[in-house]
Amino acid sequence: MANFKPNVGKKVSKDEVEKGIKKFGEKYRTEKTDTKSIFFGRDVLLRMLSQDESTGITFFLTLQPNPNSETKKDTIQLALVPTKEDGTLIWNDEDPAAAVTSAKAIPTASSYDAGSLCPPYCPK
Repeated sequence: MANFKPNVGKKVSKDEVEKGIKKFGEKYRTEKTDTKSIFFGRDVLLRMLSQDESTGITFFLTLQPNPNSETKKDTIQLALVPTKEDGTLIWNDEDPAAAVTSAKAIPTASSYDAGSLCPPYCPK
């Protein structure tokens, strides 16, 4: 049985993460321009977690609809969707461009993508 409770996940050491990043890179990043990481801002994550009945976020690996203009390759991205405890994804079909609810201009749509990609925007 799947577990979609708010406490799913485990703390992991920096060493374990670095080993996993290296192993993934060696196996799947065939070029330095291939996606290494994707950043999403706090406001987006909190908005998703504040959706009614959300117990967490499901992350989907996706390919962008159009190839990268510089590399001419498909680019890996993440799509984030809030999820209920029973595993139901919380979708909102509202037009995200029209659904702005605050001065911070964060749409009320329940799913997000277009995080900042590394490369070119890599964490330190």
